[in-house]
Amino acid sequence: MARLRIFVSSTCYDLSVLRSKLRPFIAEMGYEPVMSEYSDILYDPRAHTHDRCLKEIPACDMVVLIIGARFGGTAVPSTLGNLDIDLLCRLSEKSAILDTKEKLSVTQLEVLKAIEQSIPVYAFVDEKVLHDHHVYEKNKDKEEVIDHIEFPSIQKRETAKYIFEFINFLSHRVTNNSITGFSRLDDIRNHITAQWSQLFQRLLKIEIEAAKNDVTEIFLNASMI
Repeated sequence: MARLRIFVSSTCYDLSVLRSKLRPFIAEMGYEPVMSEYSDILYDPRAHTHDRCLKEIPACDMVVLIIGARFGGTAVPSTLGNLDIDLLCRLSEKSAILDTKEKLSVTQLEVLKAIEQSIPVYAFVDEKVLHDHHVYEKNKDKEEVIDHIEFPSIQKRETAKYIFEFINFLSHRVTNNSITGFSRLDDIRNHITAQWSQLFQRLLKIEIEAAKNDVTEIFLNASMI
């Protein structure tokens, strides 16, 4: 039986404990977690691992994104050929992050690929990062200041603006622009459980209404015979 495939996108080193606990949670819900460190992704020896991560995205049904203190590794240039940058620019009111696309991380590219493919993205951001994001937004136009601010939630100062501008891109999308803060794993689990339950309920209602309409149409057609 086919199961929903849930791609978990995040940096691994700093979020390894959270990822290891999220995996059984997704599996217990009856879905298939797709995570790079568990050999869920086929790494073709003829291609770079970054390219393979992006090519796995269209085979998934949802993406769970977790943003923490680390930016992660910058994606290899070949991965950019897998994205429609012009389309992505039109999908957010704040697309400045795409002006420096060569500096995007592989995690960011995974999410951008999902957005390009209209795959639902559930984005979670560490609450400390969200707090510093507000500070960044208030000061980013002060060029003489912003590049020298040490944001406590961000591991490396030089990566801060790329993390914060990616949050801007996500939160200003024309659709699917929800960002959820978290401080512990339960925040993510509770939100996912509530959201997926409501989604399933809405889909059931749509199916029930469609079935009712089909029955009504059958009776109307029969009465005309």
